Amino acid sequence: MPCWQEAATCWLKEVAATGKDTMSVIRQLSLVKGDERFVFRYQAGHETEIIDSFAGMAANDESSFDWFDAAVLSYQMGRRLETELDQIAS
Repeated sequence: MPCWQEAATCWLKEVAATGKDTMSVIRQLSLVKGDERFVFRYQAGHETEIIDSFAGMAANDESSFDWFDAAVLSYQMGRRLETELDQIAS
């Protein structure tokens, strides 16, 4: 089963078990870099759009947000998703 089908199946199991649509959950990632604070809020299921935003900010020479910052936040997002899928599977 492809990874995306597995994730969709887990999501459907959670909705069935809890009666809650986890796609309506608002998630937040934040990064403190010196005196700056970057806060990203997004709806569950829209992770690709946030990662695209990270890339756009990192590519902007006028932004202090760089590719390392984008990688750190992307990694955090992936770990959160992995943890949630593990919880659903058990």
